[in-house]
Amino acid sequence: MKKKELEIIFEETFGFLLTDYNFCISFSKQEGWGYHLIATNSTTGIEIEYEFKEAFIQIYLYKLVDGKIVKNVSSAIKNDEPIMGFGLGWIIQLVNPTDKIRPAYEYKEEPSFYDNKNGLRNYASFIASKLKRYASDILKGDFSLFGDLDTLVKENYNKGERG
Repeated sequence: MKKKELEIIFEETFGFLLTDYNFCISFSKQEGWGYHLIATNSTTGIEIEYEFKEAFIQIYLYKLVDGKIVKNVSSAIKNDEPIMGFGLGWIIQLVNPTDKIRPAYEYKEEPSFYDNKNGLRNYASFIASKLKRYASDILKGDFSLFGDLDTLVKENYNKGERG
């Protein structure tokens, strides 16, 4: 089956996960709603989603449990257990609260995101650079930020904020 253009863009843009952090892609597919990629290395899982409607790339990083991604935010908050995965937005909020990840259309100052031919590739590269800058340690298996992230997320959820 021939790869779709969106799959190629994301696999190329986030290819550093394979070469620099030893990730293996287990799922990469363009869907009707957007694009979804899942990859893991020996310690860390990552999910990358792009939603057409929102023009937004979301990235989630997980500490693997027995080699598997565990999505437990709701149950961890409810049962006061450790959260096993966090969105890149939360990581950035903890490390550098003045920086944010926004939908492509909110970056009016970045005309390359509006280029008809390469706009999505440019936006994906921009988000990939934030992933490298703010989550490099997590990609290498250093989850020392997870305790502080757990506290931040739970406090914000208790206040009604969803990040």
